[in-house]
Amino acid sequence: MAKIIFLGTASSIPTKDRDNTAFVFIHKSQTFLIDCPGAIVHKLLKANVDFKKLQNVVITHEHPDHIYGIISLIHTQAGLNDRLNIFTNNRCKKIVESLRALFNLDRDKFPQIHYIDVFKKNPFYSKDGLRLSSIENKHMQGSFGVKFSSGKKSLFYTSDTSFSASMIEKAGKLNYLIHDCTGPSSSFSPGSKINLMHTDSKTLSEYLKDKPDTKLIPVHFLLLKKGEEKRIRAELKPLGKRCVFVKDFEVVRL
Repeated sequence: MAKIIFLGTASSIPTKDRDNTAFVFIHKSQTFLIDCPGAIVHKLLKANVDFKKLQNVVITHEHPDHIYGIISLIHTQAGLNDRLNIFTNNRCKKIVESLRALFNLDRDKFPQIHYIDVFKKNPFYSKDGLRLSSIENKHMQGSFGVKFSSGKKSLFYTSDTSFSASMIEKAGKLNYLIHDCTGPSSSFSPGSKINLMHTDSKTLSEYLKDKPDTKLIPVHFLLLKKGEEKRIRAELKPLGKRCVFVKDFEVVRL
């Protein structure tokens, strides 16, 4: 079907070994950057992805660790790329347009920006057997996850979100689920704000235990406390080989 190059697997606060969550999705001649945190051009170069030819970017919501790198990408593509398609919502569109004007990046030498509203039609992208669809998640107003479909293969990236079985089930049968896994259940105290925006590893494990056809790729690790990754891995251990832990710049072939 495709391959994914993970550019980052951490939450809004990076660690020494993990940067903000983002990845490149490649299917035949089609390349998509999914979310756009900082130092994005350096990460694309490190992943051997030609930033000059990159024309498709999906921004799932407006939080800085998902959007603030887009201005750097546009600036770096000056005179090198003539078109950039940004698939997103109206809130993110307004932010990008404001930043382009602020930094004077709306001149002719910069790529012409084409915005595609992911909620206007679904799938919001369909070409050469690949379809991308938006599914609203439980993070903030207008935020969404992305379902990738090609033939009988499918993958759903939830982006940042609190857990919602109904949201995942809207994606239908899945070969892969890339899901927010911000921390272990011990970090999610009842009534805390984090429960409203993110997901813990125990909840993911319990939901997927009777779904043997779906592999989980957990991302968006916070890892602020000592031993957090060890606790996350312990809670996901019941999934066995169906849970695939990835590192930054690791490639997964689907």
